[in-house]
Amino acid sequence: MGNIKTKSSTLIFFITWFIYLAFFSLVTVIIRENGYLNFEPLYITSHINTLFRDGELVKNFFLSYPLLTNVLSYPFSVFNAEDAPFFASTFYTSFFITWVVTLLGKQKNNVVKGLLFLYFLFSPITFYAATSGTSLYAFYILYFLIFYYLFNYIKKFTTYHITILSIILSLAVFLDYRILWILLILFFYVFLFSIYGIKGIKSSVIVKYLKITHHDSLRRKFTGHLNSMVFIIGFFPVVSLLLYLFINYLMGNNAYYFYNTLGAKWNSNTLLSLINPDTITAMNNKAINDFTFLNIIVFIIPMYIYELITNYKNGLKLFVLLLAPALLYVLVRDSKIEYMGLFYYVIFVSSAIASIVTAKHKKNKYKKLRNVCYACLFVISIYGEYTYFKQSSFTSEYVFFNSVVEKENTDILPQYKNGGRYLAYNTPKNSVVLCDRSIMYPLVAYNQKNNLFISNTSIDFKRSIYDPKKYCDYIIVSNSKSPHYFLDRVVVNFQELSIKETDYEGYKSDVVYVCDAFMIVKIIK
Repeated sequence: MGNIKTKSSTLIFFITWFIYLAFFSLVTVIIRENGYLNFEPLYITSHINTLFRDGELVKNFFLSYPLLTNVLSYPFSVFNAEDAPFFASTFYTSFFITWVVTLLGKQKNNVVKGLLFLYFLFSPITFYAATSGTSLYAFYILYFLIFYYLFNYIKKFTTYHITILSIILSLAVFLDYRILWILLILFFYVFLFSIYGIKGIKSSVIVKYLKITHHDSLRRKFTGHLNSMVFIIGFFPVVSLLLYLFINYLMGNNAYYFYNTLGAKWNSNTLLSLINPDTITAMNNKAINDFTFLNIIVFIIPMYIYELITNYKNGLKLFVLLLAPALLYVLVRDSKIEYMGLFYYVIFVSSAIASIVTAKHKKNKYKKLRNVCYACLFVISIYGEYTYFKQSSFTSEYVFFNSVVEKENTDILPQYKNGGRYLAYNTPKNSVVLCDRSIMYPLVAYNQKNNLFISNTSIDFKRSIYDPKKYCDYIIVSNSKSPHYFLDRVVVNFQELSIKETDYEGYKSDVVYVCDAFMIVKIIK
């Protein structure tokens, strides 16, 4: 009988996964056929294209952030580098939400399971995570796993869940290392959990702690348990962080070399967030002036607020839920509001869903009312998420909404695409190209095997500036009317060189491709 149930559960899992996978794959194909392009998936593709090209595999591997998103995309590059980010986001998101629905199904609550299934199918956040090719799915999954294992830990206080949580947090180093600030908060949480974990004393936390400190055997038990929990929860994340910082220092004499280097992230050059090449200024605090932080939070947190209210009697669970705003504060304290996106705010959705999945949905007289509440809650959440996307000024989300919903594609990205195609099909194989890859990576994404692009961090970059005729065949520079012109490292270096070096002869060239954003020049040998 047990084997039959197991086979049935497995079959349901794969059927659910197939439905999600087929739906989001079809949607992804449609929106891409309609012209959808975005910065982050193009950055991932450009990173894949140049990973093995210039003999610096280790540096190229780590010179991308978030590293985890790039690594998760690598397996799909065997099909096509341009498709890899989209394959990854669709595959992992579909698998994740199927797993979540299955977890809820184990509690034999088919109504809530069905509602959650439909929520994931129509949620704009899930839709964006699964079809945009961005790294949101990785943040979504990571936040969920953090809260899922915390909620499970406070049920039985087993080291298994804390150990898994520690391993999960070690992955945060390669997604956003600042998430590890949560360890300082978790150490305090573990202190409280250790008090709750002492059995045989039924009192408030403070009274229970006082009784423990005045009893030798309980005090030793409490201290031993606390020390072991702190060690377990901190071991893997701290080791991963130290290893990552060591590799940074080894490759660039700076512990944060890969994180801070221009071009190591898709938005490391902030002006690349400009949607139109004719725009002179960036979106100055638009998120503050037009779309306040409070409004953003209101659209995202209906489920989170509901879980806070329904768990007001469960002190430990409420305490874990309050970790979400604490972690959000840690993540945004060094960030400008206008550059904050769903990779921050999705923590509220993840924590709420983890709370729903780990809750004990007992059969009682309020069952129908609870199901109605969840139905209304999911509808409100879907509407709130749509409203968020409609008003979001964060570049990736703005581009996605305008392209998918408003059918308005950007002018800038097709120009990079056409430039990349031109180089790929109209230049000799293995031609060496000099450009500022922090700006030109959308172009590099459309040139998989034909050309060799000099890295900004390579010694050949400076050599090519001093002697383009010897070290490169083509140069790509931003046009003078482009807002990127004064940030283009190739342009800036050439200008500085012509001023400082009086004997600098420059180079002879022929312009072979021009658009609003940049031009491609051929070096005359």
